[in-house]
Amino acid sequence: MDIQALKKVSELDVFSLLVFKLIYETGFANFAAKELAVSAPKISRCLTSLRVIFNDELFFRRQQGLKPTPLAERLYLPICQLCDMVSQIERMADDRLNHCQTPILHIAVSPSIITSLAMALSQLPRNVIGKVKLHSWEADTEELIYNGELDFGIGFDTQDAHELELSNIASVTSLCVVGNTNHSFWAGGEPVKLENIIQHPIVYLRCKGFNNRIDPLELYCQTHGLLLDDIECVRKLEDWYWHMLTMDSLAITICNEGAFAQQIPQLRVEKLPDSEFKKLNDVMAMPNYCLIERAELYRRYSSKTTQMIMDITKSLLH
Repeated sequence: MDIQALKKVSELDVFSLLVFKLIYETGFANFAAKELAVSAPKISRCLTSLRVIFNDELFFRRQQGLKPTPLAERLYLPICQLCDMVSQIERMADDRLNHCQTPILHIAVSPSIITSLAMALSQLPRNVIGKVKLHSWEADTEELIYNGELDFGIGFDTQDAHELELSNIASVTSLCVVGNTNHSFWAGGEPVKLENIIQHPIVYLRCKGFNNRIDPLELYCQTHGLLLDDIECVRKLEDWYWHMLTMDSLAITICNEGAFAQQIPQLRVEKLPDSEFKKLNDVMAMPNYCLIERAELYRRYSSKTTQMIMDITKSLLH
């Protein structure tokens, strides 16, 4: 037995072998980084480690990419066999785990629709989709999805996807206005028009990828030279509710989320007329919701699951 050879093999890790395999097959380290969903420096560190273990350059840089050395040529087949064996072991372990328990699905959701989606998912039998933990969309959500700490997200097509895959769901086609049932806006019998709404304090929920820079109502007023004295942005859903309940503010939101707000006795909801919706949509197109996820290779859920959630989300927007 060659002790030195055995020592080299014992120092290998599966991830580095995958790096070797992908670089050999493509000739590019950045392709390996993309396929394995890691940074380029991590690929470089793995390649450096392999070169030390085998005491060989393994790949030479050429104009057409990285070319394997003679040793790398000989290593390729056994490394492929090792990777295949590891994949088989992983599949068997996953099958056993799936028989024992259903993993919790972690989904990031824009706060503009998170309550409605939670209510809709709560109506599904547990054996249909299992347990789902919703996370409100934050500044680092895309990175968490990319790193696998969250399974996928329901967000907007304008967000920085960090090489994630986007699938269109639906766009917002109607809005409603929400306010305290005792608000003077309702008592005065004013029509539900933007020009009348802006005479009162306004609160809006900040949603990354849509109104994180400016809200459509604020932009509408700027575009048409209308005075909007009192508008405030909040980042948390509970703050949005509290603001309407205690600060005499009005809010504009998607109709399904508004329907949920109407279940709070102290809040009243009225649909925004199509003509008023068009005014907002003309200055800032309403958000287009989409599914944001990693490449198929790294997903631990089925396409059936995502299609089900996409269908539910779509139903909430119409």
